[in-house]
Amino acid sequence: MNPKLIKTLLIAGAIGFFIMWLLELQRTDIKDSYWLILLCITCLLSFQYYRIKIGETGIPTGEKPKDAGPTGTKKASPTKRKRK
Repeated sequence: MNPKLIKTLLIAGAIGFFIMWLLELQRTDIKDSYWLILLCITCLLSFQYYRIKIGETGIPTGEKPKDAGPTGTKKASPTKRKRK
């Protein structure tokens, strides 16, 4: 699965659970709606874990690095000198 998609889903889940918790908090007590904030925190911690895990292992298999240039090497062009 695409790592950007996983990160996006985890952040969207965290934001969604937080909004649901705020709406539920207005309707009931905190003791009846604490599970929503726990799900929000779980999504945030999962996002952090996944981000650090990908950072340690580098780029997942099947993806190209962003800074990869062309495979061939080019000769440097001679620089022009200014005449006095």
